[in-house]
Amino acid sequence: MYVVVVGMGQVGRHVVSELEHDGHDVVAIDCDGASLEDIEDEQDVGTLVGYGSSPRVLKEAQVDRAELLVAVTNDDEINLVAALAGKNLGAKRSIARVHHGHYSADDIGIQYGLLGIDVVMNPRILVAQEIAKIARSRGALEVLGLAGNRVEMIQVELSGDSKMLHKSLANLSLPADTLIGAVVREGELFVPGGADVLLAGDRIYLLGHAGNMDEVEDVFGGGREAARVCIVGGGVIGSALARLLTASDVEVMLIERDRKTAEELAEELVDVTVIHGDGTDVHLLEDEQVGNYDLFAAVTQDDEVNLMAALLAKRIGVDRAASIAQRPDYADIYRQLGVDIVLSPRTVASEHILRYVRQSEVQSLTLLEHGQAEVLELVARDGSRIVDTPLKRLNLPRGALLACIVSQGTVRLPRGNDQVHGGDVVVVIATAAARPTVERLFRKRVL
Repeated sequence: MYVVVVGMGQVGRHVVSELEHDGHDVVAIDCDGASLEDIEDEQDVGTLVGYGSSPRVLKEAQVDRAELLVAVTNDDEINLVAALAGKNLGAKRSIARVHHGHYSADDIGIQYGLLGIDVVMNPRILVAQEIAKIARSRGALEVLGLAGNRVEMIQVELSGDSKMLHKSLANLSLPADTLIGAVVREGELFVPGGADVLLAGDRIYLLGHAGNMDEVEDVFGGGREAARVCIVGGGVIGSALARLLTASDVEVMLIERDRKTAEELAEELVDVTVIHGDGTDVHLLEDEQVGNYDLFAAVTQDDEVNLMAALLAKRIGVDRAASIAQRPDYADIYRQLGVDIVLSPRTVASEHILRYVRQSEVQSLTLLEHGQAEVLELVARDGSRIVDTPLKRLNLPRGALLACIVSQGTVRLPRGNDQVHGGDVVVVIATAAARPTVERLFRKRVL
């Protein structure tokens, strides 16, 4: 596949790296020649210095033969113009990332066909939606909807008094139709087998039918849905999150440092208590009794403010604290310091872009632990090795788990004698090393 990527920030670099790793033919465009030199040193891709919204530059990049154009600069208008111009010049598909809320009506994170562009995504809105899901969970650190939201994958952390510790997975009494898909221990992810045991501090990914996950969370987390949420930061993420939560009858307080923004939010968000103040002021947090809130979310555009606010909230008694980290590689440090939930708009953007690039068998893709593993929804095609073969005979590689099968609208967690049929959608968890082998199972045999 020939792909043109406009903008070599962190998202653009990550997308280019993944595309090059997958063997695609990539051209990277940026107006900063130094950024492109770094890309050339790291990746075997073409580069072009210039503005990605310029028709002349796009023609020079041969966008007319591109199957996909991805525009991910830090300027919304440049991304929209580049994506639209690329389409008009012959690119088959285009994706544009936007940051501001005025391009995302009704808090919709992904829009199709806007202005003639195939996909316009706002990762900040998507992050707000993710935090809202976490708030509605019973102690989960992450909530992923799979198979049309009929299956959920949640992440929980095991405390030292959990009843699930030091037992082999084969001997655990899990709720019906539930499985442990992955374990993160000291920053390293692995797909466990029946002989593996769980330890205090492990973060585990659990899968099951969406309607059963409350029971799962009770067993592993023992928390409760958030009835009161404090938000620091009234930007796109904070305001969208406040609207999503109040729609679910959650009591919301929002703290915003800028007076004018706070006044505007107070007029717009009539069901939200808006406080003009500094979210890193411990006296303000104590005066507003933030320690009694169920969830604290620091979602400003300043990573230092988010980290400090989240740590202060934990110090004064908040059960769960979430923080935005613009740099996803800081997530592990945040967790080590005591922040429960760390989300990155840049990671979200990368995940959604890559799912449009992967081969046609992949319906969706979610990265776990910064790419250590992927959750793939793959379509089983007639003639592929995965079809009509008992799962126990497939010899899945270490690091791969076939988690569930969606067949004719029904979802089942498979056993060894189960088979996948043509047209089924299969959810697979695979480490980076196991993914190529997994994808080969879903490709048609070549005669």
